[in-house]
Amino acid sequence: MQSSYQLVRVFNKSKVAEGNQAAVFLSVNPITLLQNELISISADIYKDEGIATTCFTSELEAGQYEVRCFNNKSEIQCCGHGMIAAAINIFIENKLSKIVINKNIYASRNIDEAGHDVVILGLPRLAARLQIVPDWVKEVITFENEKLTPNKSAVSECDDGYLLLEFVPALPLKTFRTMQLNFNKVCKNTKRAVVIIQFDEEKESLAMRYFAPQYGVEEDVATGSVMRFVADYIEKEYQCVQFEVTQHSSLGGYMKVNCREENIFIAANASMES
Repeated sequence: MQSSYQLVRVFNKSKVAEGNQAAVFLSVNPITLLQNELISISADIYKDEGIATTCFTSELEAGQYEVRCFNNKSEIQCCGHGMIAAAINIFIENKLSKIVINKNIYASRNIDEAGHDVVILGLPRLAARLQIVPDWVKEVITFENEKLTPNKSAVSECDDGYLLLEFVPALPLKTFRTMQLNFNKVCKNTKRAVVIIQFDEEKESLAMRYFAPQYGVEEDVATGSVMRFVADYIEKEYQCVQFEVTQHSSLGGYMKVNCREENIFIAANASMES
């Protein structure tokens, strides 16, 4: 494995979102380091550079790659921004435009009208199951000391998966951006990461925030893998298969989503930084 890494910014859009960074190690040989060694490398990068996600790639065969992503404590099961960051590195390094990642995820490289690199990532769907908003949620979200209660809710199948909460009608964006969660109550009541969403009136632009305090991530600044679940919910609830997403975190993230039969495709800017 090479000793240096490439820094990549993903989900950025001018004047809208700064996006999220990942450190990527490229290798032409299978990765032989133990998981605890990869976590240690990731923790060192986080400590020294403040980069929360580090990805390690290896070529399995022509056009097929393994990508493993880590934070400073553990391996991330499915990391959208990490896989996009790894993909753009592989595309540029190997002069490719399409690859398969981890055997069931598809990535392709496009160039937008402004000449920016865009990676399209095809993720397997994660089914969303509608449910009544849990009672404990009514005590969790506040804005200026007033409690806010979402109107709709859905969960993924696994108990440690996702809990979706939606506001209908949509809140003012200022409220949505600055509302706060009681992380202690979230951790006490669910193992699921919490994703909060709302649609604009035209059902073209989705606002999103993402929280996983149970796993050391109070609020993720920009994430893509959750869309395999969120987009499944949106298509079922609104029969909407194409929309844009803005993540209203401290840095912000932006992507476009396209729902197809078995896969959810997300398109995001990806730019090499070092």
